[in-house]
Amino acid sequence: MASDDAPFGQRVREAAALADHGELRAAIDRLQSLLREHPQEAALRQLLARCHLRAGGRDAALAVAAHPALIADREVLYAVVADFADAGAWRERAALLEAVVRQDPADYEAVLALAASLHALGCPSAALYWSTQASALRPADPVPRAIAATALVDRGDVEAGLAAYRSLSASDDDGEHAARRLVLMHYDPALHAAATSAAIRGYARRFLPAPDAIVPRADAPGRRLRIGWASPRLGAGPVATFLSGLLRAFDRERHEHLLVDLTAADARTARSMLRDGDRYVDASGLDDESLWRRLRALQLDVLVDLSGHSTANRLRVLARRVAPLQLTFLDWFDTTGTAAIDVFVGDPWLTPEGCAGHFDETIALLPSGRFCYTPPDEAVEVTRSGDGAVAFASFNRLAKLNDRVLDAWAQVLHGCPGSRLVLRARHLGEAATRAHVAARFAARGIDANRLELGGALPYRELLEAYRGVDIALDPFPFSGCTTSCDALWMGCPVVTLEGHAYVGRQSASLLHRLGMADWIAADVEGYIARAVHAAAGIDALRNERAALRQRVVVSLCDARTHADEFARMLDAQWLRIAGHK
Repeated sequence: MASDDAPFGQRVREAAALADHGELRAAIDRLQSLLREHPQEAALRQLLARCHLRAGGRDAALAVAAHPALIADREVLYAVVADFADAGAWRERAALLEAVVRQDPADYEAVLALAASLHALGCPSAALYWSTQASALRPADPVPRAIAATALVDRGDVEAGLAAYRSLSASDDDGEHAARRLVLMHYDPALHAAATSAAIRGYARRFLPAPDAIVPRADAPGRRLRIGWASPRLGAGPVATFLSGLLRAFDRERHEHLLVDLTAADARTARSMLRDGDRYVDASGLDDESLWRRLRALQLDVLVDLSGHSTANRLRVLARRVAPLQLTFLDWFDTTGTAAIDVFVGDPWLTPEGCAGHFDETIALLPSGRFCYTPPDEAVEVTRSGDGAVAFASFNRLAKLNDRVLDAWAQVLHGCPGSRLVLRARHLGEAATRAHVAARFAARGIDANRLELGGALPYRELLEAYRGVDIALDPFPFSGCTTSCDALWMGCPVVTLEGHAYVGRQSASLLHRLGMADWIAADVEGYIARAVHAAAGIDALRNERAALRQRVVVSLCDARTHADEFARMLDAQWLRIAGHK
């Protein structure tokens, strides 16, 4: 071990070696001592900040990095900025970049990185401002324009955001922008199933590889089908809500199950879905070729893709085919456009007769419904909290709240004097975005005192918030799904407008299964009328909350029936693909 009299470089190397061996506290102590002697050494600050990040000390890492000596060394600065991103320290990354742009507002890289950080933090209004500043510095670069377009959509300016995305020229339309457009187009108020499927097919022809052939493994007496369930989001959102109960209810004598985690962002939650004998596969951090080899080595009979073209998907890999039978399920709403995906899992309400032309896959229907809701483990009281004025609510993301939706909701509020509207969404955690949404309602004659706007909440608190709500208002044309299930579970009926595209029928599918077709409207006028009429009978609705939860348990949470239907569907599709039928 070097003494304090040892050469500076030797002491730095020893500190780095300690960090490499996981002795972070000792490495931090050494580096802090060195930094007191050499406070202007940018590379030393970089190493110390990296150690703090690895140790979970984000504030300490920021304090070390936000120093003029490090900021002045642009090569080191942007390496540290990348370290913050790799650690998921977006708030601290944004704070560091704000310090940079205060010193040099013309630093394009810093301004652009700040816009991206703010967008990742869920601050669309701030991201919009800084991406606009970046575009002014470098007008020909499409990246800040893409961030600005997405930020507009994220804060509810859907029409303007989609128009901005469409304005990106064909030369700017690389694979990343084109893939993002496939997601964003579902928020388009003019959404049309034919146009959506045409766009997806065009993307697939342009950016997805052709599939390889895989010969199905020979069946043998007693051999179980090996099924892999692959997702980048196993720990959150619709996958956790709709897969966990289903997966646990499968009969293990017929199938073996592998949960393929493409990001390992929440491995603990993902593992909790498994039963004895199931296998968790960490497939995170792999490039396309390595992931393809990893999945092929699993010798799957069936691969169930749980992301389609949604964010962080690995469809470029699955399009080469990693299993003889491949299905898409849950977190995607349309065709994938690739011949490697054989089956789209639907139901009689989401994918009714006549929609097959919009899919390249065979549509397999689950008779009791595509979604099996897994209610929370902890009991949450269902009764209404208080007896105040009628409260409408939507806990959907702001991107679904286009101008037509706000027009309808404003008319509902005008038709129910004294009522209020509760909105909760991640992006409402930003004060500027709350002010923007309030201004949109003010332009429609709705005073701010009739609105309750709030950011995201932990799941249990979110469910508790429904106790102060009477009626959930579903957005359109992109309807709710998880949010609708949560509302119904908490005894709040949902008013929905049944759309023409799949994403416009999610809540309607749930309501049909519950025998609540009278809450489904065919047009905007009917939607408004249903909401206003429901509010007039608020006492009865409040008394029926417990009964509604029981209907949800029976009709939306029957994991055993759902698993049996899914298993029969898999067996039938396997026989078809394997050529035994």
